[in-house]
Amino acid sequence: MAPRFDTLDDTTGLAVVDPIETRRFTASTPTALDPSPADPESFRFPVSSACTVEARALDLPYPVLMYVWRRGGEMLTDLTSESSAELPPDEYLLELNTPVKIYVQIEAGVSVESDVDSMRIEFDRPAEIVVGARSFHDSPETTVTTTDEPEDVMAAVSTFGSVLKTTTPERSWPTLRGHPPRVERGDELSIPDDLDAPETGITVEVPPNLESIYPVAPLAYYFGATVVPGERPRLTVGGFERRFDAGEGFEEEVVRTVKQAFLLDCVVRTEGYYPIEMADRNRVESRVDLDFAALYDAPFDEQLEAYFSVPYSTLADAMPTWHRVTFVRPTPRNVEALPYLVNDFSILRTPPRPSYEPTETKRRTRTALDDFKRAPPEGEVGDSHGADSPATKTRTATTRRGVPPVEDYVQTPDVDALEQAWVGEGTPVRGTKVLPEAFENDGAATSRGEDSATEDGVVDITVVCNDEAMREEWDAVAEVYGPREAISFDPSVHFDVTTDELRDVLQTPTDIFHYVGHIDGRGFECADGVLDARELDEVRMQTFLLNACRSYGQGVALVEAGSNGGIVSLGNVGNPAAVELGETMAKLFQGGFSVGSALAVTREATFVGSRYVAVGDPGFTVTGSGDVIPLLYVVDDTTDGELTLTLRGYPTRDHPIGSLSLSWIDDGPYFLSTGQCQAETTNEELVDLSSEMTYTPIIVDDELTLIQEWPGSD
Repeated sequence: MAPRFDTLDDTTGLAVVDPIETRRFTASTPTALDPSPADPESFRFPVSSACTVEARALDLPYPVLMYVWRRGGEMLTDLTSESSAELPPDEYLLELNTPVKIYVQIEAGVSVESDVDSMRIEFDRPAEIVVGARSFHDSPETTVTTTDEPEDVMAAVSTFGSVLKTTTPERSWPTLRGHPPRVERGDELSIPDDLDAPETGITVEVPPNLESIYPVAPLAYYFGATVVPGERPRLTVGGFERRFDAGEGFEEEVVRTVKQAFLLDCVVRTEGYYPIEMADRNRVESRVDLDFAALYDAPFDEQLEAYFSVPYSTLADAMPTWHRVTFVRPTPRNVEALPYLVNDFSILRTPPRPSYEPTETKRRTRTALDDFKRAPPEGEVGDSHGADSPATKTRTATTRRGVPPVEDYVQTPDVDALEQAWVGEGTPVRGTKVLPEAFENDGAATSRGEDSATEDGVVDITVVCNDEAMREEWDAVAEVYGPREAISFDPSVHFDVTTDELRDVLQTPTDIFHYVGHIDGRGFECADGVLDARELDEVRMQTFLLNACRSYGQGVALVEAGSNGGIVSLGNVGNPAAVELGETMAKLFQGGFSVGSALAVTREATFVGSRYVAVGDPGFTVTGSGDVIPLLYVVDDTTDGELTLTLRGYPTRDHPIGSLSLSWIDDGPYFLSTGQCQAETTNEELVDLSSEMTYTPIIVDDELTLIQEWPGSD
């Protein structure tokens, strides 16, 4: 479904309507318009539909980020609120970043004036303009039905590439990929007639079993490939063949293929739409002998032949750290999760057999598992200091109620990624337990360029504290949940609520629900009894933090009732540790981190983080970041006021993997929005920037804090 162009009923102007994302953007004009169809191929950038109108000016309802290009491809300027420009008569392409991607082609003189409330684009005469539009396509457009037969699953996965807006290296830009169609299980294979896969000529052959099909889903999506049965796993196009049954083994070879092609596409695309200096290109260029300009337009077989003539080891330490690895049990029901995982461009692996044997690399995970296996008997809380000892008081039900039985837990291997997730039966002891329904819950897919906050720019936070002895956590997070320049956090707090009051709170719209208190297998402990979230048909929070012992089961119930996801505990949590966890999570949510990445950072920076997991959608965020993408700063070395930092980027749905970022600290080239880069600064410079980076987390001497709070700012 391509965007359409409507005239306005209440005034003169044009509405661009995106039926996929149900978004609409309007521009008023001095006179009435009569849109006529135009050729989408006339645009330099991919558009799905276009129209021609005659107008003297376009008045936008609010200022937007606008890039001005010459028709030949030279970028002239970028404009936003409170900026202006005067351009002499020429052929221009205006790129407007609105809820629908819009391009305007015009041959005339152009003037632009904007303030905080509006933007006017005026031409030196009434002129014919061509308007093109493209959906950001963050949600499934249509549904494919498949049986459980592997050949039908292959056909369903082969439709994923149909959403690519281009098959050039520019598809490494996230806005030029799109969300794969929804997949449902049924009695027969059904693929909509208008779902056209791109003609890339690329085929992926794998044995006809789910263990082989699921890991190649991101590959099929990114290459627009057709997946077919074959005993020898490989990718072919023209005379090129890439084998997956040698070297490091099937799954690892598939992963390396995706990573290497993606990195080199990101480098080669600098010869295309956006000739931007990129740190990643600088690193790669010194290691390889490739003609990037020639490869930009090369056929797939020639392009991939050149890409994979470079040994993986040559690029290994220039490869961006992937944002997420997801382990997917190869069972038929999990096919329905694939489009959402692939949309996030997660690496997919099938899990090894569960193992509970402790190793050095799993020590912290094993400790967390032991904690909840050693739950105290009914009626006992704490240790020999006594249940009411401030040092040992826990937020617990004292049995194993509220969490799965021990045999349901799985330990996943360490991965080369910022975070990890799990799909299918079993409960991971780290990372996110993905619940596919979370992606379809209201608000699950935040609009690119828009926060999930309400339209007035306020993130609503609801805190419930049901134990006066735990008020310390509210005191800690109240300072964190404060206003920001671009967006405000509006916290409300409720103490000692009853079951009816808590039910009302859970069913009142809010962006973050932060619970402080006790949870047991029966539900949330309230002043007059227990409220079980499993009995609720609907909840209205977008994300949550259930900072209580054994809150896993209640968190799952909240997702099943409509939430996008949140953070839960797997066992007993002492009150001081819970306060630390609550304050850290509040800081990371405030800094724009997603549910999954906030958990990953907390797990790294605090010991108590190993006792928590996420449930639902790991990619959900409640607000944006001051650094474009959320960055974690790690102080590696301090010498005489000189600081050496590692900057670690965590992609979000607003800025997914493939987008670029800069930091406040470094004026150097752009870098890919995942993994890490190095920067140097001074104590004084960082203090000066702290007002701009207020909610940016930094790790100093293994302690996580905010840059505005770090010791060097004293």
